[in-house]
Amino acid sequence: MSHPSRRTFLGAGAAAVAGVRLGLPTATASAAPGREVLRDTFGPVAGWQRQGVVLRQSLPWETSLLQDPCLVYNEGGGPRFKMWYGSLYYVGYATSEDGRNWTKAAEPVLVRSLDSDRNNLNQPSVVHLDGTWHMTYFGVDGQGKGRVHYATASAPGGPWTKRGVVLESTMPWEDDYVYNSALMYDRGERTWKIWYTAGKIASAGGEPEYICYATAKNPAGPWVKHPANPVVRPMRDGGWASLGIGGPNVRRTDDGGYEMRVVGWQADYPSRGGKLLSRDGVKWELTRSAHELDLGVAGGPEDSMVYRQFVVRHAGADHVYYNVKNNRPGWNETVELAIWREAQQIVDPAKWTMTQGWAIPSGASFTVGGNRATTLGNGVAGSPQTLQGNVPIPALDYELTADVTPHSTDVADRDTVLMARCTGRDSYYYAGIASWGNEYAIGVVADGVNTRIAGVGSATAITPGTTHRLRFTLTGSTLTLHDGDRLVLSTVDPTLIPQTSYVGLQCSTHTGRSSFGAVSVRLAAGRRR
Repeated sequence: MSHPSRRTFLGAGAAAVAGVRLGLPTATASAAPGREVLRDTFGPVAGWQRQGVVLRQSLPWETSLLQDPCLVYNEGGGPRFKMWYGSLYYVGYATSEDGRNWTKAAEPVLVRSLDSDRNNLNQPSVVHLDGTWHMTYFGVDGQGKGRVHYATASAPGGPWTKRGVVLESTMPWEDDYVYNSALMYDRGERTWKIWYTAGKIASAGGEPEYICYATAKNPAGPWVKHPANPVVRPMRDGGWASLGIGGPNVRRTDDGGYEMRVVGWQADYPSRGGKLLSRDGVKWELTRSAHELDLGVAGGPEDSMVYRQFVVRHAGADHVYYNVKNNRPGWNETVELAIWREAQQIVDPAKWTMTQGWAIPSGASFTVGGNRATTLGNGVAGSPQTLQGNVPIPALDYELTADVTPHSTDVADRDTVLMARCTGRDSYYYAGIASWGNEYAIGVVADGVNTRIAGVGSATAITPGTTHRLRFTLTGSTLTLHDGDRLVLSTVDPTLIPQTSYVGLQCSTHTGRSSFGAVSVRLAAGRRR
């Protein structure tokens, strides 16, 4: 389903409105603001600095998919970096001293040879313990049943000895598909631990749905699944991991806890990266603000999907290796590198997710600079460019304020709005400039249906390059829009009354060039939770 353009609904009839005030010229004092719950000045933030592709198809046996990198860092002698990666039917091995320049083994270290891995074999997870290398991997049999397998070796490059299936589906919701294993040995507890994906999103071609956990005294089994499984479920709230969650990779933190890197599906597509924390490895909190790695810029090497991530610490900084679906013809996946830096000019993924369209974003649609987030005008045809909020607003009543500047000379490209009371990708209010052909307008998207509630003036009155300090206030069913201190629109609409919601920023045309700055959300005076 594509996101409907609000111009498509122009003239379709407004929602039932109890009262409308348009274009009031006088200044109106607002109530004393309450607690600020969100602020973004779009200055430098800590985040991942992309370094580009480090592994791509180059060997005769490799497919166009290089997937699910896992690493062992500075252990077991030899090269400092050791990486195993999947290539649909094989597991490959590569080494590096600096983490950037890699030497691949000429032949795969694991190939299909069992009935249980005859269709596919990939997704390695490797642990080095007391001179032995332990690997779990994913195998699919001739009937499409996916299971976790186990293999061992005395050297990282093999030869590897397969030990067979160690973990398989036992519950209906696991869909006969258990995969994406993350293997760990806990020396303190003398216990092997594994986190894995179970279940398939049918509409997305079998992408991961849940994350589960199991323990064993021996990596060959038997493995005991935790009674709380699945330990991580999708959010089901329209956010970046609303439909599915999977691809775990887990490491211990300095304080003795656990850190899990995950892949989240917002809808059927795309997938993005996030980070979860836990004290015991069982209880994890998945929220919108756990989003950490968004899509790359449209047309770049990671503009369609971000998949599984594996983090190692090198030279005082975290390095994340991850596979992506890129924009080359056909289905291509490459392994990328990003390094954690304390000051990046990026959209803060803990606060915003970049989206285009309703279901299938394709690449980042915003750039950050000069304390502004500016749309790139590279959206999917017919779809808006949106920053979807990841910070929950814990009240019905609040005000959203932002500096908004349209940069295009085409009136049709100046539809720039603030979004509030968002509870999903198809449920929110919006208010802004040059919307519905009006100078100012307020509308609602409910169950995917876009309706103008109120509008005033002509969009031709909006001048490119002029900044508007917009304030969208929601109090019960009363919706008001200020431009600076001037009240420009007020209306009443009872459609959306969520007690917790999110905000967003949007240029509603796919080629539009608009920028946003100084974003703030404050609860209504006296509304504190």
